[in-house]
Amino acid sequence: MSFYGPRKRRVKFFALLLASSTLLALTACGPSSPDLRPDDSKMRDAVSLLIKDLIAHHPDNKNWNQSAVDSQLKRALPKGYSTPAGWKLTWAGASAEELPYVYIPWSLLGSYPNHFAADNATYSGGSSVPTTVVKSLETQLFGVDSYFAAVVDVKYSATDKSWIIFTTVPYLPVTDNAYGWANAINGRWKVVDFGTALVGCGKVPANVQNEYGFSCPNQ
Repeated sequence: MSFYGPRKRRVKFFALLLASSTLLALTACGPSSPDLRPDDSKMRDAVSLLIKDLIAHHPDNKNWNQSAVDSQLKRALPKGYSTPAGWKLTWAGASAEELPYVYIPWSLLGSYPNHFAADNATYSGGSSVPTTVVKSLETQLFGVDSYFAAVVDVKYSATDKSWIIFTTVPYLPVTDNAYGWANAINGRWKVVDFGTALVGCGKVPANVQNEYGFSCPNQ
């Protein structure tokens, strides 16, 4: 028997054992599910960035006391839940100087969940719109400020596919949710109206508005 034979077999056995153990460890850990709650540290960093962005682009919209919010963020964060706009944190009993809630964009969390909790009302009609079109609407609405609000629930009209309806959800509680309409003009989507009430009146066909439960006076 060769002197090196048994030793080589032992080395090969331990190498296989180590490889199997590594594979099992990787399989057990695996990538974290995108549906899991993000870490507090990641959410704190994201909220701080949202605040800095808003102050840089819309300083007059700031409606909280920064010292109070700094203290608020140092405490354990609420559990929250996932929504199409982002992970929503709500502070029950927040003071007037604090943030009552915030939506944290998925782009800042580095994940996108498979399932969402019911949050804002959604449109039941129409069909989904490609991400490229949604990005175009975001740019038209908010320019370079990509961290002001999410554009969600974007749907083609089933009545007339040259029309799109959408909702905007501000990440920070500085204004209300809004909705709007975009129209395909010369092959490009253009936002034609946007706001919180009577949006699209005189601009959007009545049958398209009615499809989503909206109407206008004297219509």
